[in-house]
Amino acid sequence: MPRLLSCIIVTVLCIACTAAAQDVGTPADHEALRKLKSDIVAAINNRDLTAADALLHKPFMATVVTQDSFNDFGKLKGYFESLYTRDRLQMKKITMEADADELSQIYQGTFAVTRGPTREHYELADGRSFDINGRWTAVSIKEGDKWTVLAVHSGTDFLDNPVLDAIKRSVLWFGAGGGAIGLLVGFTAGWFLRRRRIST
Repeated sequence: MPRLLSCIIVTVLCIACTAAAQDVGTPADHEALRKLKSDIVAAINNRDLTAADALLHKPFMATVVTQDSFNDFGKLKGYFESLYTRDRLQMKKITMEADADELSQIYQGTFAVTRGPTREHYELADGRSFDINGRWTAVSIKEGDKWTVLAVHSGTDFLDNPVLDAIKRSVLWFGAGGGAIGLLVGFTAGWFLRRRRIST
């Protein structure tokens, strides 16, 4: 019993300390954080990752929807540009919208944690397109009067998304096509065997 009571006291103290460290932030802070999100989204939609450079803290950490992770801007930019030149699943256009679930949680007036949903539209060079719903979480840091992104992570449901649906349809079509070819080959081979027997 004393051990359980000690655990409860420690838990309550931890919650109290966290609550004390968190503040609601000023209206100016939240407006700056909303603009930071909008500017990042605009840089992606305009295919201008260079514009995002000034919005990222140095150093930073970023994990993109493919779960590739970067802490070097040059490599992040190279990855982004490679999406439009790759041999497989080459992109023609990427656009997205990002919302926040609630106001950013601001700690000690310096760090902000924000999360929310994304709606992402991918147009491929081969004419196909996909709309994917995702999630994002970002940690921003304030230095002086400026907020920048310290870390960001984005992801999607790997069990239920349009890309997987397209793969499933392709597998079904290939399976059906393979079955049809197998039947045709079997029918043709049987026909030739029957002809051969008749001729002999």
